[in-house]
Amino acid sequence: MNMENNAPGRQERRRMVEDLRGLIRGSKGMIFLNDGGLDSLETTELRKKMRGAQSRLRMVKNRLMRIACDEEKVEGCSPWLKANTVVAFATEDAVAALKALSAYSVEHEKLKFKGGVIEGKTVGPDGLRALAVLPGRHDLLAMVAYGMKGPMTKAARDFKAVYTKMALLLKEAAKKAPK
Repeated sequence: MNMENNAPGRQERRRMVEDLRGLIRGSKGMIFLNDGGLDSLETTELRKKMRGAQSRLRMVKNRLMRIACDEEKVEGCSPWLKANTVVAFATEDAVAALKALSAYSVEHEKLKFKGGVIEGKTVGPDGLRALAVLPGRHDLLAMVAYGMKGPMTKAARDFKAVYTKMALLLKEAAKKAPK
């Protein structure tokens, strides 16, 4: 049997490139990983974790991904498009997707970071690992809210103290006033 019969045709490859372009357009970040031989159960488990992080995981053909990146004007991806490549497309929070991937890669050493594009910036594997330990968007928002709460609580206490002190002074003045 001829192997060319199993290869996707020109129209099929064009459709695959268009699908990848749509994923690139709809993502805030792309994280390139070395598949490293994950079995189907491990891949299914990883896909579930990525859905929880509002991301999509896709095994890509390097040549088609390179074409899609070129057509979408995403630069710096070519060095990562070698060997078996899996791409995580983060639709909401790229750091959340990165955290999920990082946690999974600790348990499954086969999965290795190649690099990524986060908010249009090219990031190498070391940069991705550094970003993975930063707090996520929701954690940062909680920190800001907590930080804003402190001064407001102090102001409320200070205003209450002024009124309490004034009430005590008026009470003392009422006692000392001639009857």
